[in-house]
Amino acid sequence: MVNEKVKRALREFNPFWKTPVEIEYKDREVYGKLRKFIKEPQIVSLCGLRRVGKTTILQKIIQDLLKENPTDSILYFSFDDFGDIELYEILDGFKEIHQKEPRFLIFDEIQKLPNWAEKVKIFYDTKKYKIFISGSESLFLRKGSRESLAGRIYEFEVKKLSFLEYLNFVGKGEMTKKPQLYDIELKIELSRYLLTGGFPELIGNNDKAMIRQYLKTAIIEKIVFKDMTKIYPIENPAQLIAILDILVDNPGMIVDFSSLSQELGISRQTLSKYFEYLEMAHLVVKLYNFSRNRITSEKSLKKFYPTFLSPVLIEESEERIGKLIETTCVLATDTKFFWRDKYKDEVDIILQQGKEVVPIEIKYRNKPSQNKGLPKFCKKYKCKEAIIVTKDKRGKNEDIRFIPVYEFLLGF
Repeated sequence: MVNEKVKRALREFNPFWKTPVEIEYKDREVYGKLRKFIKEPQIVSLCGLRRVGKTTILQKIIQDLLKENPTDSILYFSFDDFGDIELYEILDGFKEIHQKEPRFLIFDEIQKLPNWAEKVKIFYDTKKYKIFISGSESLFLRKGSRESLAGRIYEFEVKKLSFLEYLNFVGKGEMTKKPQLYDIELKIELSRYLLTGGFPELIGNNDKAMIRQYLKTAIIEKIVFKDMTKIYPIENPAQLIAILDILVDNPGMIVDFSSLSQELGISRQTLSKYFEYLEMAHLVVKLYNFSRNRITSEKSLKKFYPTFLSPVLIEESEERIGKLIETTCVLATDTKFFWRDKYKDEVDIILQQGKEVVPIEIKYRNKPSQNKGLPKFCKKYKCKEAIIVTKDKRGKNEDIRFIPVYEFLLGF
């Protein structure tokens, strides 16, 4: 006899078993990428920061499956508050309700289930089910799963809203077709977008105190104190918060692990591990100092940026807003590299396009000037083009393109 708690949860999680359910879904770029894998036998996994829309995408998958499959062929279950329930209990509950096996298994926040990879593998190997899973931290979908799920899983990262996605969410996607026509409107929408930090639930919310509290409690503290401490050997979670506070105050900082470990009163090895945990939890991103030699890059200086930055978290000086714009551009390009030479001349973003490299400098000011780093880099790596992201200026000067930030974020 199945636990009544399980059956009650199944009925609540799957209201479409009784009556048609419409979800409010607005198109996400990642869904276009994963759609073609819905009919493939491999497991489809979604990972990403909390509150970025993973569950909504799973609901969209359900909605699309229901177009060609009966309602009693789909089982959705979230482990967010049910980490102590086994997969077989859930499957048995479905069988008691429907007197049959499901065809599609959709498990949300799967990392809450102990030893989930081995358990999901058993279900996959029966070849009875198409399986979809999600998890809030990428390492949770990788830790202990690479060997057991090798060749069985496709992974997709769900990121925060891009500026383009935000415009579509607020019904102003037409502006993207002619950005120079809508430059005033795009500047206004950029300010609103930056306020949200890219989180869908914050769209339309202008209450800065509420946004600050949302980012603090629903994102940062919930991940650090609730999620990460269950997975990693973290003696003092407050030290992770201290690291994040430092990065919010200094986005793009080059981290000296020796001096920072002394400042925080922890060992260098522990500090390095904490940064690794934060990176895998999607709370920070790491950039390497660019070199054609990958080993050289990985051994050299590293920059770190927080992934949840919003104007409400910083002091709104011109310099700090410039850092916010820089962080937004770094996250939007998904770059892995910056560049800095021994004279401390820098370029903010280095993109690789095949064998070509494109250096990008962020100059969010009315009269952007070229720094020493950009021509140095271009000369060293024989770049065909360089880009300076500006507040308003657009145009071209020899091999340098000037692009307003609101246009750059739409895809240069």
